[in-house]
Amino acid sequence: MFQAYEGGLWLQPSLLWQTQCAVLAGDGAVLVVDPGYFPEEIERAQRLAADLDKPGRDPLLVLTHSDFDHIVGVPHFPTAPVVASARWDTRNEARARRALRNFDGLHYIARDRPLDAPVRPDRPIAADGEELAGCRFFLLRGHTWDGLAIFHPPSGALIVGDYLSDCEFPFIYVSALAYRETLEKLAELNRQLAPRLLVSQHGRPAEGRPAIEGRIDEARRYLDLLLAGVATASGPRELADATLGAWRDGVPDYILHYHRRNARVAWRELRR
Repeated sequence: MFQAYEGGLWLQPSLLWQTQCAVLAGDGAVLVVDPGYFPEEIERAQRLAADLDKPGRDPLLVLTHSDFDHIVGVPHFPTAPVVASARWDTRNEARARRALRNFDGLHYIARDRPLDAPVRPDRPIAADGEELAGCRFFLLRGHTWDGLAIFHPPSGALIVGDYLSDCEFPFIYVSALAYRETLEKLAELNRQLAPRLLVSQHGRPAEGRPAIEGRIDEARRYLDLLLAGVATASGPRELADATLGAWRDGVPDYILHYHRRNARVAWRELRR
């Protein structure tokens, strides 16, 4: 269910991976960000957007990046303009659609509106600071190449996609070095914009500057130890084993494969 925040912000975490859907009351438009995973979650986002907007007007559908748990709701908004990074990664999206079919099939999830057709961004964001419907947008790289952050001034919320989660360490799909640069960009945005709320697309929001800085510092520590370990490890598996303690009390077994993938990405980048 959606929880209302001051300033025209509503958040709904999915039952899957706590993927956050955000609905924003913008300047002359309603924005639906990453509209959920399960059909009933997506339908709640539809109903809320319709209740907030003028009759017959479509919301703006904002996608923080091209992973499948973020784009699965697109068919439920067939006439809504899609806002996404101008760097939209069509290859990652194609992989995501295949992964979605496999995941849904494995878990017997039935959909009346499957994600069969490619996503086509109607309003690509090409540069940091671009404004749309009273929100400001920023490009993020490292988790994927096509990350997008949204700052919503009325609520003071900074929505950052799959960065700065409270329930997972950085998941590095494309570049450890770009991810490290993104952490510095997010630190600068925290200083410049002074958001009251940081919304990661997985897990609970962080409220206030100290809590947001804590998320950034935790991610920095993990990345810095991983990158530094490349110099002394004999290979990515040894690197992964040597840096298990880089995250809190140690990387949990259930997400160990993501840590090992991070080590492979870091090793490839720094040893090539």
